[in-house]
Amino acid sequence: MNDIEAQKIFDKLKLFHKMYDMIRFVDPVKKKTVTYKKGKIQEDGIKCFDFMETGKICDNCISIRAFQDDKSFVKIEYVSNKIYLITAVPIVVGDRRVVIELFKNATESMVYENNVTNRHEEIYSLIDNMNQIALIDSLTSVYNRRYINEKLPIDVLNAAITEKSYSLIMTDIDWFKHVNDNYGHLGGDEVLKVFAEMISKLTRKDGDWVARYGGEEFLICLPETEHNVAVDIAERMRKEIESKEILYDEFTIKITSSFGVYTFVPQEDTLIEDIIKKADENLYCAKRRGRNRVEG
Repeated sequence: MNDIEAQKIFDKLKLFHKMYDMIRFVDPVKKKTVTYKKGKIQEDGIKCFDFMETGKICDNCISIRAFQDDKSFVKIEYVSNKIYLITAVPIVVGDRRVVIELFKNATESMVYENNVTNRHEEIYSLIDNMNQIALIDSLTSVYNRRYINEKLPIDVLNAAITEKSYSLIMTDIDWFKHVNDNYGHLGGDEVLKVFAEMISKLTRKDGDWVARYGGEEFLICLPETEHNVAVDIAERMRKEIESKEILYDEFTIKITSSFGVYTFVPQEDTLIEDIIKKADENLYCAKRRGRNRVEG
């Protein structure tokens, strides 16, 4: 987007200039920005996440969500002792979609219950918890599908920039319908919780993450991980799960699981749907070959 295009759109947003402290365009894929502040356009080459002062791409990037889902999203951020309400709105400029971000300093207008002090650490913790609730699967306490949609594109972009291998593991519980049939849905819920806890414990703490993809299917993401390492991690998980006895009421439940591993070096035009599909195809290859195995 050039300055003339940006100025035309900013002129149409004059109604909002007094309502918001900052308005900017964001290309959420390349993380570039064009900012309108104090009546002037500023295109200084900064990354969109520099405003947050975290030094890294935001885990809960609403611009990515707005860009992908083609609808508006709102979040709260705490920056430099100030509370900002940020709205991300997707628009089409020329032949491509960008996102308008509207920043409102809400520090003075936020109201807290009496048991919440105004200490900055507590306010930040409160806001962080609010943002995390929307991204956590309530049953298993790992990340949810929304988090995959937000975080995976960011990981892939980082991997493309650094030219590092990225591995995904798709896994699910073999014959999970039998678990529900034999022990009821509460028994199935207990199995899902234990399963998620086990695979989470067997990931590395620095950068790896686990999310519930849907039903009994989980996605394990391993940044900067070669294929052989990812296969070893999946095999270790498979063995641990096979040997685990899950206690539910008076029952002892034994399960097995299957794993599909896919490793690649991302490019900037890598499609997220394609890499998930590759891992999923390898999972179903494991299913076809007898279950309780790793393929990829």
